[in-house]
Amino acid sequence: TGVKIEELQFLNPSYKLDIIPYIENKNYYLRLPRWAVGIFTSNEDQIYAYAQKDLETREKPLPQFLKADTKIVYRVKNGDYLGKIARKYGVRVSQIKSWNGLRSNNLKIGQRLTIYPRNPSLSRSNAAKKTTKTKVNASGKKTYTVESGDSLWTIAQKFPGVSVQNIKDWNDISGKNLKIGTVLIVSQ
Repeated sequence: TGVKIEELQFLNPSYKLDIIPYIENKNYYLRLPRWAVGIFTSNEDQIYAYAQKDLETREKPLPQFLKADTKIVYRVKNGDYLGKIARKYGVRVSQIKSWNGLRSNNLKIGQRLTIYPRNPSLSRSNAAKKTTKTKVNASGKKTYTVESGDSLWTIAQKFPGVSVQNIKDWNDISGKNLKIGTVLIVSQ
């Protein structure tokens, strides 16, 4: 239509990044200069056809990125850094920083981070890998050996149906402190 981008930006300040959002069943309006309205309406079909063709040729996001409803809480262990944690869960460092309100890349051991894994089954498979370090003792109960960075909560998360209180009861634990190498009963 010959309308300059600067003029469209001036007339439509609510659209950020020069993008008109798309939400199903919701209409958005684009303000045009008066002189361009007639040109637009006479070419409306061609403009929409061009926009549709452009939309179809664009790369679509991966479906896993759209499912951000699965949240995990990760406890920082010795040797962890944002890049390592991000790679483990298939997300970006900037996302972890945003989700947790972090301004720097510095982490503290024991710090809890909220993470929305790219693929929720990824976090479960990582937990499953760790559960392979369990053994079954002579009485048929599963045991787990405490590692660096473990807490009662993180251990309970590795075993479906097991709570922190279960672990405390089965192992006669009163406090929260664990020693590396301690063998815990994690099933009855």
